[in-house]
Amino acid sequence: MIPAGRVQSLTGLTPNQLREWSHRRDLIRADLEACGPGRPALYSWQTVLLLRITVVLRERFRIELQAHKDLLHALRDLFSGVPFPSLRGCVLALRAMEHGELFSEGMVRVGDGDPDTLFLRLDPHLDVLEAEFAPQEQSVQLPLFRAVRIR
Repeated sequence: MIPAGRVQSLTGLTPNQLREWSHRRDLIRADLEACGPGRPALYSWQTVLLLRITVVLRERFRIELQAHKDLLHALRDLFSGVPFPSLRGCVLALRAMEHGELFSEGMVRVGDGDPDTLFLRLDPHLDVLEAEFAPQEQSVQLPLFRAVRIR
């Protein structure tokens, strides 16, 4: 988890925009809310990914975010519990701006009778997040595997 200052650098949001989206408008809340001085709000990689996607929706497609608040909450649930590596090569399909689905890039197709769909590639966002959220010291993960001993 990372604090708001690092989220701002990864998303391009200003401090006021992040506060507006996460608190006042309740679009995308922090994973751990701030609890007084000394304990800032903290954001997971899934939440930062969703914030980056939301920035794209607002800036590139001029989508009114407040009108799609339910979609943003559903996307948060969609990303929840999904392992980072499994999103590589995936596309987020926003069906009629009502719900989202994840597809492998090669599996994306527009079917007959489907509502209008907006497709967003996730790899450019994952590339940015990978450097920030990757463990700095790889050996901290080794005790998680029984076959590896640290000497």
